[in-house]
Amino acid sequence: MPQHQLGDLVSDIITGTLSVSNDVIADIAGYAALSCYGVVGMDEQLQGADAVRLSANERMRKGVLVKSDEQGLRVDLHVVLENGVNMKSVCENLTSAVAFTLQEIAQIDPAQLTVGIHIEALKNRLS
Repeated sequence: MPQHQLGDLVSDIITGTLSVSNDVIADIAGYAALSCYGVVGMDEQLQGADAVRLSANERMRKGVLVKSDEQGLRVDLHVVLENGVNMKSVCENLTSAVAFTLQEIAQIDPAQLTVGIHIEALKNRLS
């Protein structure tokens, strides 16, 4: 069996464009958001509802709204935070994590991305 050295490997570059649907972007952003400290869950946006409804992890995009226009991409996250956390710090971390994850996975230019955080409720993690 032949052995290859690192210098022997050739990397293939594929030219073209990458098109990512808004649903996929929402899933990626939701995943990144749920990975952040202080985020209990995503708030499912129900029309006319007064109560907050936490979405199951399988439906991360329910709390994420994605819009694109000529200025770029806007991702709005509707989150439920853990009671007692520093909201400003969590929101800064959340914005940074979502932007980084979208750049790494979907190759979205951070200069073309706006992330809006909407805190819908505070809850205890165990309740």
